[in-house]
Amino acid sequence: MTPDSIRPLFDLSDDVVYMNCAAQGPAPIAAAEVGRRAVGRKARPWEPERNGLGAEMTRARDLFAAFLGAAGTDIAISTATSYAVAIAARNITLEPGQTVVVLEAQFPSNLYAWQLLAERSGASVVVVPQPADGDWSSAVLDRLGPETGLVALPNVHWVDGGVLDLGPIADVAHAQGAAIFIDATQSIGVVPLDIARIDPDYVACSAYKWLLSPDQSGYLYVAPRRQDGEPVEHNHAGRIGDGPMTLSPGYGSRFQPGAKRFDQGAADAMIHTPMAVAAMEQITDWGVARIAAGIEPVVDRIAAEAETRGWRVPPKAFRSPHFIGITPTEPPPSDLADRLAAENIHVSLRSGRIRAAPYLFTRLDEVDTLFAALDRHLRAAA
Repeated sequence: MTPDSIRPLFDLSDDVVYMNCAAQGPAPIAAAEVGRRAVGRKARPWEPERNGLGAEMTRARDLFAAFLGAAGTDIAISTATSYAVAIAARNITLEPGQTVVVLEAQFPSNLYAWQLLAERSGASVVVVPQPADGDWSSAVLDRLGPETGLVALPNVHWVDGGVLDLGPIADVAHAQGAAIFIDATQSIGVVPLDIARIDPDYVACSAYKWLLSPDQSGYLYVAPRRQDGEPVEHNHAGRIGDGPMTLSPGYGSRFQPGAKRFDQGAADAMIHTPMAVAAMEQITDWGVARIAAGIEPVVDRIAAEAETRGWRVPPKAFRSPHFIGITPTEPPPSDLADRLAAENIHVSLRSGRIRAAPYLFTRLDEVDTLFAALDRHLRAAA
């Protein structure tokens, strides 16, 4: 796989430098075409193609589960990480005096509900400061102990691509009887996540980034030991009706098996679901390991260019292969991303870092284009 072979699969003109997949992954052309057909299906819901939606939902669960080494029956469909966190927060119990361990500058959707749960439980939130050496894993391990009731972490920090080795963290958490929640939004589809090794209680992922899926596409892995929990909402699709809706109200006291009981209402999205399936099939065809290997040289080149300018980046040993946060010598102007976008160069500014998130279609010479623009704008702002 080379950028020249991948780029025609996306609607990218040659003058676009797109390094913003950590904010929004572009849908492959094949997924976009499926979406256009799905819009037609929505416009003509009386036609029989609509009947394929149930099979598409099953396929989406199975594809996502395969990225984790899980079963499709362990996957609930949610539209946002915050919804997935709400499910977990409803079903995790904390005792007074216990702690919830999170990272400094962790994504808000993986923080607010835990703050509320801790407050209501008499527990407290322990925030792990960003380590000077970039070693998040050791920093987290230093703050785990008998009082730990929950570790709610990403495996890749959304701000700068710093990675966590969740295996040793999970070993300590399990030994303390703590629950484990993972926000894998910034990794699934690019970086392998081995749930057999980690044995988490929950893994959430918003799919519109690295899974190249539409907005309001997302998934929640629910460990089998957690699948008898209480959903956030009680919609008809989460239950098994005592009688068919055709002849009765369809009420039922029994939940659907596996993780389906946790599906968000209206999870049967007629347009989003087939697009997500097409995108995940493409990712599966490429292979997660090959995707990471294809992006890593670009990220390494970005890191090298930043370091030659005296700008800070996470050390190679402690950063992800697929995106990176750059800390310039002086704080960047708040409108830097907008200025770059006006030149068709697309990155994000996050917590004072310039976050560059390329993909398989990114050419090495685009890194030169990015840094030429950064040099101009940062020099002008100095």
